[in-house]
Amino acid sequence: MQLAVLDLAGTTMADDGLVLAALRAGLRAVRVRVDGPGYPALDRQARSTMDRSAITVLGELLDGDMYRARRAHAAFTEYLTVAADDGRVRPVPGAPEALDALRAAGLKVALTCGFDPALRDRLVVALGFEAQVDLLLSPADVDGRGLPEPDLLHAAARRAGTETSRTAVAGDATADIDAAVRAGAGLVIGVRGGAHGEPRLRAAGADAVIDSVAELPPLLGLPS
Repeated sequence: MQLAVLDLAGTTMADDGLVLAALRAGLRAVRVRVDGPGYPALDRQARSTMDRSAITVLGELLDGDMYRARRAHAAFTEYLTVAADDGRVRPVPGAPEALDALRAAGLKVALTCGFDPALRDRLVVALGFEAQVDLLLSPADVDGRGLPEPDLLHAAARRAGTETSRTAVAGDATADIDAAVRAGAGLVIGVRGGAHGEPRLRAAGADAVIDSVAELPPLLGLPS
């Protein structure tokens, strides 16, 4: 392996409901009740799709009304930006050490997410990851083609100067796994405790499932 591509929210950044709370803030901004009778169905839809581009998820939740989706996305972004400024954004335990171990072994590290680049970069700074990763990629970097399309992974490999067959991909959602399989990644790893459980991660094609990204270096045979 020459490159590790890791998901951000839920895999290297602890979520603890933060992203879902931001989605709710976005919906409230366009007068969608998050305490009304229709919300449980929206909540289930959000949980099943929130591993993809945030603007895409909001567009689907709002039945394709992209004007309202853009307004909701602005509120979503503001919520997470404030959370970063308030110190409510933190790494998954062991993630910083895992990033260091991967890079010490000579692998390049890329982080991917469904956030806009400005928000992504703000979160990475809040997490203290800026000196521990080589590449940061969002759907905006590949003409909006986020997960489960394989474009982010192809772009990461291309920028790292390697092939996807020499790339290890780790994520907590089926979209991460789907994209990795479609891209021809050399190793596809599901991470428990995030968007989707182990049965769904394995059904999507994960080669292995681990409890935390902290377990990735030992899985690759590296010192942790």
